Amino acid sequence: MPPYLRWEIPLLLRALSSLLYIADSPVTASKIAQASFSPQRHFNASSNGRLGNASSNGTYVPDLNLCPRLSPRKTPAKDVHDLLVGSRLLNVTHIKGYQFILPDSFAEWRGLSYAAGMDEGAITVPNLIRHYNSAIRGGSVGKNMLPEICMGGPICNPLGWNYRVDRFNAARSGAMAQNLLSEVRDYLVPALRRHDVTDDEFKYMNFQIGSNDLCQLCLASEVPKGPMPGSPDVFEADVMQTLEYLREHVSNVVVNMLGVFQVSEIYNMTKGHAEYCHSGVPYIPHYSIECSCAIADGPFGAWVRSEMDKLQQLYNKKLSKIVKRYQELNDPHFAVLWQPASIPLAKFPIEGLSNVDCFHPSTATHERIAAGVWNRLTLDATGRDVEFGWEEHPRLRCLEEADRLQTRVVWD
Repeated sequence: MPPYLRWEIPLLLRALSSLLYIADSPVTASKIAQASFSPQRHFNASSNGRLGNASSNGTYVPDLNLCPRLSPRKTPAKDVHDLLVGSRLLNVTHIKGYQFILPDSFAEWRGLSYAAGMDEGAITVPNLIRHYNSAIRGGSVGKNMLPEICMGGPICNPLGWNYRVDRFNAARSGAMAQNLLSEVRDYLVPALRRHDVTDDEFKYMNFQIGSNDLCQLCLASEVPKGPMPGSPDVFEADVMQTLEYLREHVSNVVVNMLGVFQVSEIYNMTKGHAEYCHSGVPYIPHYSIECSCAIADGPFGAWVRSEMDKLQQLYNKKLSKIVKRYQELNDPHFAVLWQPASIPLAKFPIEGLSNVDCFHPSTATHERIAAGVWNRLTLDATGRDVEFGWEEHPRLRCLEEADRLQTRVVWD
């Protein structure tokens, strides 16, 4: 049985705002593994996603230990526009699917998160970065048995965060854009200060938000302007307020902002897979109550999902506008990158979802998104816009001597 099948599965679709510290030290490659393998060189990868995460020119391997060794950097980075690599974090519940020990099925397996996890051996962005810079810290490890829930405004776990597991991962399960400022102000910034992260050290943040907003506030697409919760204007204001707070209180930060992907595809993705989706609790339908806007059948359900898609596009316009604003600002101590969320869930196998709820992405999906984000990390706008395809075995791009984070690209 392939490793991504039923009993090895995790979750995603969470609001995110977290930080991973990167030491300002020379970037060196880990020792190259001794193996008989010829790295594959790709040029101008097809936009149909067949190459999946091999999205642009470069050398792609199944293991970064097979990459050519990089020379140590001779001079330190001058500012955030002169960085080679760094990373951020995410929250993950039900991440391993149904487990023999039932409570583990509903735990937050944060150490396996594509964006935040640093469990040994996990394919995550922090671990891929660690291959080139062993001095990084801040990624989540292990699991939280009690999910750190914060669904919008009123329903928040009063226990807050668990630094022993979370580290610099401030994300909370179910969070929406309105929760972002609290994540940064009430946990992330204090955690950085408590653990002696200084202003002159470079930090890299992965920033993802919007999935839960789509699932609960989809009809806000009919109110594109004004104060209605979930409206694009309010969404933009929440994100801007959070980024400005971060810029004011934390220096030398690069934010990699992942766009909002098409969550409505969860409906078509799970339909017809009753056996898989009922594997743990056989008498509950496949519908995901965690995404109320996506569950209905018939014409009404199709209309509501079209409203989700409309709101997704409006959110992404707001996010790309925010990115452009910061790139034109050209702050030497704060930069924001744009990573389009070209993640075609409709083309993914059902094993791309957790069989706990047939809603949250599985471990296999986390691994592929991690590879996709990593492979695009130093690419230009064209390279970053290539679709995240599903590959049986994720391939990883080797860093090259000239690679830098493309912070000065102004996105359309």
